[in-house]
Amino acid sequence: MRRLNLILLPIAAIFLYAMLKKIGWSDLGHYVKSIGHYWPLILVPYGVSNLLNAVSWKVLLVTEGERPSLWRLFMLRLAGESLNQLTPTASLGGEPFKAVRLHALGTPWRDATVSLIIQKGLQLLSLVLYIFVCIALAPFMLASNGLHLWGLVLSGLFLAGLAVVFVLVQRSNPCTMLVRLLKKFGMSPALIRDRETDLALLDADLAGYYREHPGRILASFAIFFLGWVLLAAEVFLIFDLMGHPVGWGEALCLDGLAMIFSAMGFMIPASLGIQDGGNVLLTLGFNLGAVLGGAFSIIRRLREAFWLLLGLVGLALEK
Repeated sequence: MRRLNLILLPIAAIFLYAMLKKIGWSDLGHYVKSIGHYWPLILVPYGVSNLLNAVSWKVLLVTEGERPSLWRLFMLRLAGESLNQLTPTASLGGEPFKAVRLHALGTPWRDATVSLIIQKGLQLLSLVLYIFVCIALAPFMLASNGLHLWGLVLSGLFLAGLAVVFVLVQRSNPCTMLVRLLKKFGMSPALIRDRETDLALLDADLAGYYREHPGRILASFAIFFLGWVLLAAEVFLIFDLMGHPVGWGEALCLDGLAMIFSAMGFMIPASLGIQDGGNVLLTLGFNLGAVLGGAFSIIRRLREAFWLLLGLVGLALEK
């Protein structure tokens, strides 16, 4: 998988460069510069959204061991998401890091792992709900039929299927199934064999969590969903600062539909090229033009770079 990631990355980078060059560097630069001294405002919605995600994680973390502070969970999340985004691991590279660091802070490893696995499933399910809310809203926001919603609906359904399977597998002894599968093909390493009992206990913890803590799951899901919705404020703010304001409904649709393209690019670090091309297609569909779409994408990438850099700082401090 890593080789495929590394092959796709330069292809995506070339595509992104060619797309932005065709749109026109001078026009793009004009809109990016129009943000001016309001740049700090652009950083706020994503930061608050990540803080809500940390709150969601804290709600899910049930343990008799040490419970890290909300600030520590926030920084651990930023560090883990930096690994997810910047490494060729299909957006999963940061999860083991989070579990290891929680364990180092005094949280039993099973409690840490259960909270992370369930959180990932709820994150996906809340994203799917957010996307379909935006798809349902999109026909009322479109000025024309320039955006082909059926393709986005099918992509959303595919993502929904993956999310549902991921959650259902959590309740079906996934670790035990994996151990048996590895043994069947003669690929079971000593590390897995030595921890087979612990992995079986982890399966029991996962299944038990859904039975014993439905309130925490619902609360975490709601907080995650609120975090997604909050990102629409970023879209609203960016277009307003570029001098082409959009309504709240359009901002919500642009953000939610853009999430489909981001999810489609999970095999490429930071969804490079896929996410950006999606932004341009969406702005064309909403009759905003390719230049605004390209500038919007660049501004979001700059915001993303700030938070990824902060996450890497957190990663260095944790090590």
